[in-house]
Amino acid sequence: MAGFSDWWWVGVLAVGIGLLVGASTYAARRRRREFAQKATQLGLARVRVRPIFSKEQRKRVALFRRGTGRNWSNAFSDVPDIGRIVLFDYRYTFGIPHIAARTYSQTVAAFSARMTNLPDFELAPATVVDRVAPSLGFQAIQLESRPEFGKQYWLRGPDEIAIRALFSAVLIDRFTTLDVGRRWSIEKGGDWLVVFSWGRIVSTGHLPDFFKASEVIADLFLRPSSAST
Repeated sequence: MAGFSDWWWVGVLAVGIGLLVGASTYAARRRRREFAQKATQLGLARVRVRPIFSKEQRKRVALFRRGTGRNWSNAFSDVPDIGRIVLFDYRYTFGIPHIAARTYSQTVAAFSARMTNLPDFELAPATVVDRVAPSLGFQAIQLESRPEFGKQYWLRGPDEIAIRALFSAVLIDRFTTLDVGRRWSIEKGGDWLVVFSWGRIVSTGHLPDFFKASEVIADLFLRPSSAST
């Protein structure tokens, strides 16, 4: 039979869990409120439709296929029913649930690519694993015009010829100039091009800077001719 001290520790544990849940709920509500304020200042409106992206579209974007427990929150667009731009937080869990899992959260800006002929691709800063991937049989696209780019970024996609044509030396130079800290990931899938910094939730105070920077980067791909100006 449990003694008083045992029940005391159970009570302490319950209070601790309650405080953690309460703090998490408060933080989420505060972010939701502040995110809405900043998004409204940027001329965006809360997205009314659910899901934000169709099932078919989610299959096309690599970020939306990763892990389990995928969740979209704080979604705002230039029009309430999703227009040319969508700004949101996205979370997913990777690994074995309840055993060895990790949750990744990032703020994402998605831009419509419906009227473009962009090929689907994934571009992300290369990690240590990515750098040794070729020796394990996993190949990234290497661009002869800028060989150092392949050491810094992991580029892949189904249509290698089209991707090579898109990633001209001029576009690469412009992109690497903008991405000084090698933090940006860009993925084109289906009707959307998404821009984000992997595993980084942008503070609400920095949302305007993130939004403007992501627009500039997206324009390099959505309007390749702008890379030469």
